[in-house]
Amino acid sequence: MFKKNKYSSLLKKIAKNSRVCIYGSNNTAKEIYRQLKENRPDVKISFFIDSNSEGTIEDVPVYLAKDLASHLDEFDIAIAASYSSRFYMEFILKAFGVKNIILINKDLIVPDSPKNRPWDVEKSAKVFKTKQERDLYKFLVKLRADRKLYTPKIKEYHDKKYPNRISLYPFEHYFEFLNKDVIKTAIDGGACNGLHSLLFLQMLKNCQKVYSFEPCYDSFKKELFDTLIKRDPRIEIIQKGLWKETAQLTFREELDFKAASAVVEKRPHVDRPYKIITIDAISIDEFVEQNKIEKIDFIKMDIENAEQEALKGAEKTILRDRPQLAISIYHSDAQFFEIPIYLKEFLTDYEFRLGHYRDAVGETVLYAIPKELCK
Repeated sequence: MFKKNKYSSLLKKIAKNSRVCIYGSNNTAKEIYRQLKENRPDVKISFFIDSNSEGTIEDVPVYLAKDLASHLDEFDIAIAASYSSRFYMEFILKAFGVKNIILINKDLIVPDSPKNRPWDVEKSAKVFKTKQERDLYKFLVKLRADRKLYTPKIKEYHDKKYPNRISLYPFEHYFEFLNKDVIKTAIDGGACNGLHSLLFLQMLKNCQKVYSFEPCYDSFKKELFDTLIKRDPRIEIIQKGLWKETAQLTFREELDFKAASAVVEKRPHVDRPYKIITIDAISIDEFVEQNKIEKIDFIKMDIENAEQEALKGAEKTILRDRPQLAISIYHSDAQFFEIPIYLKEFLTDYEFRLGHYRDAVGETVLYAIPKELCK
């Protein structure tokens, strides 16, 4: 007999020894998965279905909804793990010929908040090398959950560890744990006004080439930085965004706070002046192939919540070249959890470190360093 809770009525609907697929990969879907694992060991969770992405959740495969026809013989019951989209999911499942469908009630929704993702906090924290970094990660999660942007404790940590700054940010931002001497070719994803592209050449003494991606560079550039960039042939500005594939994307260009410009679907509405434009985007894999680049040694990404899509578009290059990575993970709660887990599952023999570069919530960077390059 399983433990009674708000999921009891859902669990009772599932016949003994059934094979189940869960439509959705959100927090609600993950909680239904956990309830089944804990309370219905007779049930086999065959796979998850997602409309946009595939992969794994807790070692269970995630298949694209468009490919469901290939897996119809692998399950007996489908659970639509979304309240707002349950009728859309039911429509799709029925279109594929699925007859046994369970729709959830509103009280089963698990909001997308760190407070509702304790399993992801623990799993993500374990990625990082040191106890200090794991504790820092959990502390930052708590601040995000409490929606606290500023706290004396994080300011004290920041001011003590990073006394040297460029404006708000310390010199270590994006460079802290790198094996700098081996980096010859680098990608600066999210070059903004070009400052960090210039820093690459000072911080990485053997760097011979920096490919700097910034779709709005003409709008963001500062005359001084641009003059220095034009004097140095090692920096190449590419006025495109980074994405999982070649595409044209609807982009929100901030007019006052330039650095917050982003792909529209990745940037929630904020009350600041902006204009909507269309930008060209490309994947790192396509760019490397088109330009016949022999090896990429370092990839930095700070691209306003598009990091995970861009990483998917760099998988071939990362597997081929084993570059060092500095990936911003602070733009959303989802990426704060999902990028560490994704990279841990995707990369072999890498060491993961955590840097935080603001005296507030924000500017959190995950570093992934191949173990053969760790000092």
